[in-house]
Amino acid sequence: MRYIVYIFFVSSFILKSQTTNNSIFSIKPSIGFNACQVHGDSYDGYNKFGGFGGLTVNAKISTKISFDIGFYFSQKGAKHNQNPIKGDYSYYRLNLNYIDLPICLKYNANAIYFLTLGPSLAYLVNYSENINNVDYTGYYPFKKFEYGINFGLGRKIQDNFFVEVRTSNSFASIRDYGQIANLVFFPNPVARFFNKGFYNNILTLIVSYKLNFKNKHESALQS
Repeated sequence: MRYIVYIFFVSSFILKSQTTNNSIFSIKPSIGFNACQVHGDSYDGYNKFGGFGGLTVNAKISTKISFDIGFYFSQKGAKHNQNPIKGDYSYYRLNLNYIDLPICLKYNANAIYFLTLGPSLAYLVNYSENINNVDYTGYYPFKKFEYGINFGLGRKIQDNFFVEVRTSNSFASIRDYGQIANLVFFPNPVARFFNKGFYNNILTLIVSYKLNFKNKHESALQS
């Protein structure tokens, strides 16, 4: 939880410095949804959907570059339904509820399109796991923290409305295989690194509204 306190401290410092230096900062309430899958669970496809929402503090550095510091509630996980036609009677559902804290560099390619890139730390609030209609919650616990990398492409819709499609992937396992991981050898070093357990793979659609704030000196000049 120290990371969350750090985020709020940095956000407060940025907002204060923006006001002091006669600059503009912004806050963006955001809402959207996740399309989710878990690498390592033996199932494919973004078949699990979850909610996404929160706030972003944007710290402007130049007309092209700024930083987005996010504080979101994000539902992740995986889902696999039975398919008797194909002889598949297995069922799997994993719900993971996180407080997600990304710090992304935002680059404005032009007046409409922008890119975001940066790391994130997420705290697991709670989870549930069901395998073949049996509740396995708590039997094989997930790690409390998820470490990820984010990349997004967005555009301005109109005025202060923005839409972004973002991909988020764990670069450390959210649950280890343990002894099983040591029994399988992958000749590719990248495959060895990313096959030690479960990893979140997320596609997120985000809709944001930008709130601009100006200090008293700027308001006086414009009045």
